[in-house]
Amino acid sequence: MARTFILAWVIGVLGLVMIVSGIGGVVGLYRQTERAPLRSYGGAISMICGGVVALGVAQLLRLELALILMHAAR
Repeated sequence: MARTFILAWVIGVLGLVMIVSGIGGVVGLYRQTERAPLRSYGGAISMICGGVVALGVAQLLRLELALILMHAAR
């Protein structure tokens, strides 16, 4: 059960890192002197979306662990 808890935290932290990196990519593209085409933003936006999905998986693992502990206490 401790492995599940650690895995949830690692996935959550990596999800936050992905979101911050994606936002940094969008800001970097926006601050260029010559405007990048819209399709250039796709990589950064997909990085943000992947981070949100990773946070969802971390939340799922955390809730699963809570359910397991709740049933074990009965």
